[in-house]
Amino acid sequence: MIIGLITLILGITWYSFSKRAQEPVQFFPATVNRDCGPWDGSAFTVSIPMDAGTSIDISIWQSPDIKFPKTFSFPDDSGQVGSALFRSRAGEYEVLSGEVRFESVSEAMPLAGRFNLKSASGGEYIGQFTAEWGSQMVFCG
Repeated sequence: MIIGLITLILGITWYSFSKRAQEPVQFFPATVNRDCGPWDGSAFTVSIPMDAGTSIDISIWQSPDIKFPKTFSFPDDSGQVGSALFRSRAGEYEVLSGEVRFESVSEAMPLAGRFNLKSASGGEYIGQFTAEWGSQMVFCG
């Protein structure tokens, strides 16, 4: 009888938590352009406009040719991955920490991804985006 009661309580708890309304993740249109890494290697930068003239700029310092889903963590202590920055209306930058996930990266199609980033000043930025490729020409090296 005790086992039955525990099972019933666990079942009700699991059911109530699984039916909770989850807040939908906000969607942002974005742009992506080829870029150069700090050592003049191939890179790409995603710019996500936020509200009131602010934006998030995510730079990945590798070729825009990623076949499988990949998650990047920031800040990048190795100096090899890239950067995630919040740009204020005044043009000031603040380093962000957290993760950015790309489903795949190819210049032949729009870039889709998700981000969960925080700033040292308490800003929290969570969402998903689809970025269209810009036509900006970049020559590295």
